Amino acid sequence: MMGIARRRHCASAAGLATVLLAALLANAAPLARASVTADTETSGLRLIASTFFADDSVSLTYDLVVNTPEITQPTTVAADRPSPTGDEVSTSSSSINATPSTTLGASQGADPSEIAPPGVYEPAMIVRVAIHRPLNGESLTDVVTGNAGDVIDVVTAPLNQFAARDVATNTVSLNIDVPLQMRSSYLAYLGDVLEYVDPGITPISVSIIRGTTVIAHDVTLIDVGWQYVDAAPLTMSTVAHIAGRSTLTSPGDGSLSAEDISRVNNELSHLASLLIISRIPISLAIAPELAPLLVDGTIASSEIDVDFDQLLVDNGGELLSLPLRNVDPSAAARAGLAERFATELDAGNLSLQNAFPSHIPTRTIWLVDESATSDIVTEEGALLLGDLGVQRLVMNGDAYAGGIPHDSLDVTLPGLYAVGSAALPVTIADHSVAPSATSVDTATDQAVLVTAQIMERRHARPEMARSIILTSTNFAVPNAEVLLAIERMLTDDPTVQFTTASALPLLTASNRALVNSTTPSIDLSQRQLTADSLRGLIDDTASMLGISNPQVTRWNELLDDLFDGRGDGKFVVDMIDLVTAETTEVRNRVSVPMSGTVNLTGRDTPLPLVIENSGTEPLTVLVRLNAPRLIVPEDPVRTVLLPGTNSLQVPVEARTNGSFEVEIEVLSPAQTPVVSGVTITTTAMTLSGFGRLVGFGLILVLISWWISHLRQQRRQ
Repeated sequence: MMGIARRRHCASAAGLATVLLAALLANAAPLARASVTADTETSGLRLIASTFFADDSVSLTYDLVVNTPEITQPTTVAADRPSPTGDEVSTSSSSINATPSTTLGASQGADPSEIAPPGVYEPAMIVRVAIHRPLNGESLTDVVTGNAGDVIDVVTAPLNQFAARDVATNTVSLNIDVPLQMRSSYLAYLGDVLEYVDPGITPISVSIIRGTTVIAHDVTLIDVGWQYVDAAPLTMSTVAHIAGRSTLTSPGDGSLSAEDISRVNNELSHLASLLIISRIPISLAIAPELAPLLVDGTIASSEIDVDFDQLLVDNGGELLSLPLRNVDPSAAARAGLAERFATELDAGNLSLQNAFPSHIPTRTIWLVDESATSDIVTEEGALLLGDLGVQRLVMNGDAYAGGIPHDSLDVTLPGLYAVGSAALPVTIADHSVAPSATSVDTATDQAVLVTAQIMERRHARPEMARSIILTSTNFAVPNAEVLLAIERMLTDDPTVQFTTASALPLLTASNRALVNSTTPSIDLSQRQLTADSLRGLIDDTASMLGISNPQVTRWNELLDDLFDGRGDGKFVVDMIDLVTAETTEVRNRVSVPMSGTVNLTGRDTPLPLVIENSGTEPLTVLVRLNAPRLIVPEDPVRTVLLPGTNSLQVPVEARTNGSFEVEIEVLSPAQTPVVSGVTITTTAMTLSGFGRLVGFGLILVLISWWISHLRQQRRQ
């Protein structure tokens, strides 16, 4: 590389300080003991791009974010003239090329356009690129935060050799491109080439130095000399989950809160960005209850004008099956509700396919996470999932290890859930791809760390086939920029394959197995008892309204919400109150507003009744009479009550004359009381007694008339 300023010997014309520093730069051993970052936390360099696999060069791109100095060659200022001569400029440049400092250091952030005091040299602005010893068990996080270890070789050059200013934005970018080769011996030396001794994950430090002051510094990692020819493949996928409602607050209210809508739209925005730029297939688990909201524009209406179904096709991704309601499979299995859970899965698939018509959700993957269903799996739950087609569980490292720390886990190798008779492979997801980069680290910094962690394990056992799922905390949508940077870095390794989570190979478990049984956090058997009680009310009232009545359908759907793990004890109590109040209101529409006395003028005269329906829709009821002195229908009389007042003639037969009480009951078709305690007085005056009395009196009158008439004729 042309113009490299690093030299083996110091310039004879340099001062004592120059001689000492040049001697320091001339030997690897002294450099290993001299760190420019000692006792400092200087940053100022933001890594934008990195060629992670380094064979013949170190290629890095930075943005310089400190007070940006001039990137031209510095000059000297003499006391007796306003500008330096050509010889002085040459001398100054020679000093800069020889050492990172020739005079007292200028303070950080000094304005480079100021004229230095007469006779004083402006400090040199140089770039220092150092290669350190490859890692041997050191913490990657500690290394990239500054503890890079011993220096093997250094290349220095003026800032203007690497830096360029964007005239439009006035930003300065630093493009490091330094040749790299293995050192053949400690006696060999090339001044403009970084030489390494051993291959492996290697720290590279880059510093911007003004005089004796380090104004910007960064440590990153590269993989030097990776031999992938005989390495086993690495398969990689991503997983993301977008949850629906955070909690169930009010029975019957399926709307999302303002906070949930904001969160979902934000996650959908991240998802769109990810699907557009990344070719690593994503396995998407989206809450089925969000599907109709996605279709009708309640979510992602104006914020995101994209076709997620087509984006997922373009990405080569897949949909993961989830139940329509957040039903815990382990709790469902323990409560004997396996059929209910399967029904919820079917309903969830139908909902998802309305929003993603090009995809059939797969059941081969099950996310073990509280936001999806639950954060634990029991033996019964694992058996149920296996019966429904699940072939592997996906858990994050914290869940699998039972908390932090879990350094002994290797996320590139599978685990195993083996409790009792249940056994399912487990892919331990790496949740280090956060939703957004921190204020300190760039997306490329995060990508370098993740890639280095993966490759560190591959270096240790290159013959082992591995697979990894990249995701974020709680399976949130990964940062698109971080994922893209990882994709670019690993694309240089032909043994890396990108695929969906369901297509990852089922490798032999290498991490310790999960063998301890657990208990679901929710008892669905108690919820089932509550649902059974309320179901009785609903079925009874449905017999009056009709089974296809929309209100009945709504009540049954409300009962299904009882099994959703997002509903707490208060939600259950509110559900009981709601269903009880609404079914009671329907029954209270029926009344018998009768009083006074009803006369029966004949033996077979029907009993007239008046029954009111105060509602707006017909109600089917049964009417039953109880009167010992009446012969009433053996079975209750079935009738349909139209809205308003209804007159009903109930066939009866009086057993005797007189006044007596008749009890009236109105029942549902399921024969539970709707109206009871209504009693009327009935007076019976039948012809069977009164008619005989009148007829006998008429005969006596007629006989008396004939006797009187015969006596009168005899006298005459």
